[in-house]
Amino acid sequence: MKDTNLDAHIKVFKKTIKANMEIMEVNIINLFGFILRNNISEWGKKFVQDHPNCTFEQLEQAFCKHFETVKNEEKV
Repeated sequence: MKDTNLDAHIKVFKKTIKANMEIMEVNIINLFGFILRNNISEWGKKFVQDHPNCTFEQLEQAFCKHFETVKNEEKV
């Protein structure tokens, strides 16, 4: 996560989803989890398991909040 731009990561992902015309929320959430790596991937899996009816918007907000907090606390 060090030196990772979370906003850029989300923007690229959203453009990819739009370009592929993906509209099904469950597919978008699964695809987002697929592109995550290492401890970020584990966080994503746990979040989705704990919030099975979440939207991508909720996942996105939680992702940014969690990893921005981690980054600010220098635990990356």
